[in-house]
Amino acid sequence: MFEFSFDHSDFVTLLKDFAAQLGAKLQGNTLYFEPSQGEGYITASNLPNGLSILISSNCTEFDTFLHRRASHDLGYILNFDEIFIRSQYMEIINKFKADYPPPFFSGVVLNTTLFDKVTISSRGNGMRVIKCLFDARWMSKYLGIEKNDEVLTKYLSLRARNLNFEPMDAEYRMLVNEIFHLDPENPLFNTITENRIMMLIELFFIRTYHRSADLKPLRFNEKDIFRLMEIESALVHDFSKAPPTVEELAEKHTIGVSKLKRQFKMVYGKPVYEYYQKFRMEKAKQLLLSGQYAVKEVGYRLGYQNLSNFASAFKKEFGVLPSDLKKI
Repeated sequence: MFEFSFDHSDFVTLLKDFAAQLGAKLQGNTLYFEPSQGEGYITASNLPNGLSILISSNCTEFDTFLHRRASHDLGYILNFDEIFIRSQYMEIINKFKADYPPPFFSGVVLNTTLFDKVTISSRGNGMRVIKCLFDARWMSKYLGIEKNDEVLTKYLSLRARNLNFEPMDAEYRMLVNEIFHLDPENPLFNTITENRIMMLIELFFIRTYHRSADLKPLRFNEKDIFRLMEIESALVHDFSKAPPTVEELAEKHTIGVSKLKRQFKMVYGKPVYEYYQKFRMEKAKQLLLSGQYAVKEVGYRLGYQNLSNFASAFKKEFGVLPSDLKKI
């Protein structure tokens, strides 16, 4: 098992020490795993606006034990995690343990450096992780949030007991995917990443404050939450194919149809197919704005055989035809 203990105040220094202990070489601020170690990369940056970020897409061939020691200096770490669990993935925060079951965890979590945290991960687990490290001054400057803010304090008190996280939905994932589609060696990597990460941070805090009156431990058990994560991932995994029916999702994931509908709306804010269609159209908008695809191509990529149906669905969501969006 590879063991690494740290209390660094920035991710660039942390990654250098991690690579040295692993016996790996860095290319700039990026670690590429050797075939004997696994596959993928970890990259770190200290951005001009004061954020320290770590981005990791990898699958290792060794067990890991990571220990972030509690610090006396207050800092915040906002995590966007997608963990594809082969065997074991566990977190221990302030002695409270969360053992995440296979096959999938996808969540957004804010922690503080005042927490002692241990992460245990078995070989073969796949990771897509974005971490943002900032201090109270940065949060006050860029978000207008003070460290004694009532909502923030309430959120962190729940997280200290490992009771609060937000499942990653398609709105988060679209921004996360844009980051992971970038090559760390791209000269514009830091510029584009800074923009998308700021959007992710703003989205997290807007949502947290919007639901502040209801900020409390999850209403149902962790097994139900993890099952919903699998269902949401299966639903929006591939827009080029017809989505599975609610009945198919319920049967595959061993849950009653009415319970699936009720819990999905509670967690993701919309009924199953309204959610699917919203983010199908968001994907269409993203593709059109990229300038790389014609309207016809986008419609076909999203599973529409009839382009009139695609145009109608797009206009219903955004108020304009897809052809008009390309002219704006």
